[in-house]
Amino acid sequence: MDLRSLPGTSTRILAAVATMAAFGCGSEGANGPSDSIDVLTPGVAAGWFGGTTAAYEIGVTASHTHGGQKAAYIKALGQSTSAGVMSQFLNATSYRGKRLRLSAWVRHTNLTGSSVGLWMRVDGPGLATAFDNMDQRPLSGSSDWHLVSVVLDVTPNAQGIALGALMTGAGTLVFDDMKLEVVGADVPSTNILTAPLASGDSATNASTYGRSSATPVNPDFEGVPAITTQSSDWLRQFSAALTTTDPQAPLADLAPLKQMIGPATLVGLGEGTHGTSDFFKMKHRVLEMLVTQMGFTVFAIEATTPESDDLNRYVLSGVGDPKVLLSRLYFWTWNTQEVLDMVTWMRQWNASASPAQQVQFRGFDMQNPGASMDSVLAFVTRVDAGNGPFVQQRLACIAPYRNRGQTLGASTTAYAALPFTDRTACANALGDVYALMNGHAAEYQAASSGTEYQLRLHDARLIQQFEAMASVSSNATAGSRARDKAMAENIVWLRTVSAPQAKIALWAHNGHINRVDGLMGGYLGSMYGADYVNLGFVFGHGSFNAVGGGTGTLGPQQANLVVDHSIEQAFVGTGQPRLLFDTRTLVVGGAAADVLRGPIGMRSIGAVFSPNSEALYTAPSFFPNDFDLLIYLESTSASKLLPFVYQ
Repeated sequence: MDLRSLPGTSTRILAAVATMAAFGCGSEGANGPSDSIDVLTPGVAAGWFGGTTAAYEIGVTASHTHGGQKAAYIKALGQSTSAGVMSQFLNATSYRGKRLRLSAWVRHTNLTGSSVGLWMRVDGPGLATAFDNMDQRPLSGSSDWHLVSVVLDVTPNAQGIALGALMTGAGTLVFDDMKLEVVGADVPSTNILTAPLASGDSATNASTYGRSSATPVNPDFEGVPAITTQSSDWLRQFSAALTTTDPQAPLADLAPLKQMIGPATLVGLGEGTHGTSDFFKMKHRVLEMLVTQMGFTVFAIEATTPESDDLNRYVLSGVGDPKVLLSRLYFWTWNTQEVLDMVTWMRQWNASASPAQQVQFRGFDMQNPGASMDSVLAFVTRVDAGNGPFVQQRLACIAPYRNRGQTLGASTTAYAALPFTDRTACANALGDVYALMNGHAAEYQAASSGTEYQLRLHDARLIQQFEAMASVSSNATAGSRARDKAMAENIVWLRTVSAPQAKIALWAHNGHINRVDGLMGGYLGSMYGADYVNLGFVFGHGSFNAVGGGTGTLGPQQANLVVDHSIEQAFVGTGQPRLLFDTRTLVVGGAAADVLRGPIGMRSIGAVFSPNSEALYTAPSFFPNDFDLLIYLESTSASKLLPFVYQ
């Protein structure tokens, strides 16, 4: 793994798939240190964030330490060309114009990789100005404790400093007592860059590093302070108790939420996992309150737009089978009894509500462009037959990568691997289709209707968005960011074109609705300010559905680990089963509340989960910056998956 290409926000994408296992305690052997590690805590140390593959294990050990009671380690589970990485990201403001040395004591056994040791990178606006990952002097073989370091100059315009430890290949690397310090010009730089390299989006880097600490957290791996009883007591005092997650129950306990949302007309409803029944049920309750008591008339979900429009026809008119229509959203995450129950309620509400009070079911995702491509071609062929072949020819470059219903096309990473000139030509061809439709607005609307034309024009835009995401999909962070930007754009389209002036409830993962720059909620928060309110969901322990990391099997998973210095730890300490909390009260909460403002860990699990790497599914959060509101559920159960029905 070349860490020069990792943007500063890469640790917010939590795809932890390493398999952790406890090994027996070993002793120093006559031929050098043993690689037997007594695992004290699996996963990256508190305050650190990591990315691994199934080939590596990361953890904290007490069996081999240089100082204190704990040290960190990365251990290969076999020979691999990928990397195991531990990272932190620091604000560079106080280091500008200075020379920094990152050092640590290390011991290692049977190392074989080409990049093994410490790494550090200095990021300026969109550029990495200095970098060293010791690949010109990698640690190798076996050795007892010794000191290693990397030294870099911090440019006057530096935004942040990324640092940590990594290893490739086989063996075990243990490190302890890490230190970051300013040194003089007499200490040689180890920078391996001959010229600056691209390193993420400038605005995103500025936001990420602006939120970061100026000094490393837990550099000696002894741990971070746990949340105090006083902080949990304060949290309980300033939270509202929720009675139930049952959608059939009265909504009286949600009255405080109504006050917290206030006049906002765009509300993001998150989820801490994609497969938790209790999150879905509570969001169903919240939607009912928004529709019946606050005048919300659009529900929009993290699902493909044209297929969601088919479900919209059902909730508005009863046309279609909701089980089939849910299946055609392509995601197992939404093909559940809980979502079906919510859709059924929407239809029941619309059957008796006045037209002004009816609620729509819409989508804002763009990952599966097949229906959009078919709709655009059919529409232009019908209203402007002479340009049908032109549209078909222009769409041909992306056709191999599109889905055909449930059948996926070629991998988007295969598209990303095409020459830049080919991808640019394809993007221009898709732009030609959009320009054609936009340039013939009057005649196309006259030959159809204003509503149909706007839907098909938006389909053409969805195809462009898919190409933009596919073009960078070989980089997981860049692909994810492209998708978030597109989803935000589609929500803006809903508000301004398709359903102007409507109050909209959004359903997506916590990782999309939060206000971090470069994510969907970051765009919405920047554009709409206080008119956008987001509600995150967290839980203490329980089951949820996910694809098992390493197995590829979809089914119930279990999360029980409550990470030290996490928002989950604070909520668990309240002893309450369900709480609603307005994070904006933290600003004036005093000392007991300040520790909750962040950086503080927050669990984030998507559609994939590796149960033996649970500690890795935690990311740094800041309150109220990231989330306005939180709902906490002490225990949860897995969503009820439905069979896919296509006829």
